[in-house]
Amino acid sequence: MPYEVVRETDISAVPAEAAVIAVENRMLVADAPFYQRLIPEEGRAALSQKVFLPVGSAEAAETTVPPFKHLILAAAPRWENTRGNEILILHRCYQNIFRTAEKLGCHSVVTPFLSTFYYGFPKKDAVCAAYAEAKKTAVQVVFITDSEELYRLSRGDLQKSEIVSYIGYYRDHAIFALENGRFARVDIRPEIRDVTLVPFFEPCYVIGNNPLQEPLPESEVMRLKRIYQDWEG
Repeated sequence: MPYEVVRETDISAVPAEAAVIAVENRMLVADAPFYQRLIPEEGRAALSQKVFLPVGSAEAAETTVPPFKHLILAAAPRWENTRGNEILILHRCYQNIFRTAEKLGCHSVVTPFLSTFYYGFPKKDAVCAAYAEAKKTAVQVVFITDSEELYRLSRGDLQKSEIVSYIGYYRDHAIFALENGRFARVDIRPEIRDVTLVPFFEPCYVIGNNPLQEPLPESEVMRLKRIYQDWEG
């Protein structure tokens, strides 16, 4: 589904059926400027009384705030230098947001670029993750930012990096090293065309393929490379 980016200081000014509210995992609402009008201080205090929301998850709020029909609460990950595989968690967070919006029957949702400020995520990685998941949902997504830097980045060149080498595979995924120092994980199952960018590969890839599996033939490696090359990012 197509998505768009707007530079705006007030999230309630963006036409959409649902708004995504970034929260701490203990339900403390992130104090971003464009939330302050939408959720006043007493509303944020009420949300802070809610139960724990696991990192990477999202759920519909019990209350709504005009002009939106629904609020979706999302607990995005902090950047910890990839020790916790934060990029994959951020992908999962967006997946849960859009899945929640679809279950609510929403045709449109407005969301910030999660984890890009207080949580210290590299902005390019965060934007790439947001776009990758927005392309998979049937919901119309509007990304909002009040940062000139992030707005320019989100509208700039975010093309994927070229493959340097094939590393190996484990279970259902092949791993390719990329020019930018990151890695692409490509599903090897013929019926699935799925690519995920990861900041590192697990130690099992260092020692080679799963010993219970036959090595992938060169023709299969080339097929998986083409899947990555055809992937829109």
